[in-house]
Amino acid sequence: INKWKTQFILPALLVGSIIPDIEVIPLYYFTNGKIDRLIFHSIIGAITIGSLLTIILVMIFYPILVSFIFKIRISEIKQKCRFSTLLIISSIIGNLSHVIIDATSHEYNPLFYPLSSESINFFRISDNLVFDYQIITVILAILFLLILFSSLRKGLKGFWKRMLLGPI
Repeated sequence: INKWKTQFILPALLVGSIIPDIEVIPLYYFTNGKIDRLIFHSIIGAITIGSLLTIILVMIFYPILVSFIFKIRISEIKQKCRFSTLLIISSIIGNLSHVIIDATSHEYNPLFYPLSSESINFFRISDNLVFDYQIITVILAILFLLILFSSLRKGLKGFWKRMLLGPI
């Protein structure tokens, strides 16, 4: 998404794209394996709670963590992670991208939760979950490799900045 529209905030897209999965382990544990996706995997949950959590994590923890691990100046990271309309929009897009991608290859997709807990399978590729999962995995792996090699072609200098902050 950030390669297509560079004005979006890459940290918010990255964090937002993983936020929905923070509910998987607790839900699975507390429901004895019956449910592993719910509010964060719904459109309403992704736009509201998921995006709010993304914004908080991006503004507070992302700069500290990325600066510490990848030795990027924290001031550069904070500049990219400051509160703005684009940060909100990027957080929403990151969360929704996860929800929609999951909806192509998972059995249970509570897209309209809490209005309905029914599975919405409109985005499913086929009736074969294994095939769906494999297709999505291959597509995402190819996209990741294209982005990785594109960034590596620009050299190693600034590699982590490009991968974790996008254009500054």
